[in-house]
Amino acid sequence: MWEPLRLLFSNASASARRGESHATRLSPGADVGAQAAQVTVVGLVADDNDRRLLANLSFDNGWIMHFVDSSAEAQAASARLRVPVILYDRDLPSADWRDIVSLLASSSLPTCVILISRVADDHLWEEVIRRGGYEVLSKPLRPEEVVRMIKLAWSFWNSMMKMPAYAGKRSASNSR
Repeated sequence: MWEPLRLLFSNASASARRGESHATRLSPGADVGAQAAQVTVVGLVADDNDRRLLANLSFDNGWIMHFVDSSAEAQAASARLRVPVILYDRDLPSADWRDIVSLLASSSLPTCVILISRVADDHLWEEVIRRGGYEVLSKPLRPEEVVRMIKLAWSFWNSMMKMPAYAGKRSASNSR
């Protein structure tokens, strides 16, 4: 293989292993929804290993992964951006996950909120759904399950955005 090309690929995979790929910090005012062909995911995830795994998966699957550090940042992203999927870690000490899932799920532009939890049973799943969330992902995160869940959420979100009820919101979001 041509040496510069080999270096490019080896550097890209090394970056992905370190969690540097498409995963970025979400900056205020960023329009992450502009890339309609790619899945945009906002993650409020406490564990560094989970962040690294999600960054690697975003690289492998062509997702745009943005990490935020607080519930307020996740709410702000949901309120101003076209974000189809938000991953929210239940183990965060800063806020009650029930309130946050309800707020994120009821934003002006719908978002599929996936709760990440060490405890994943039918009772929790029912409560997440009742509060407007999309699904529960159990820890430890398994790559194939994360990929499946995000793809399903993306598909559901796309179907929802084609509905007439969201047509005005979709075009208002695109004009920002």
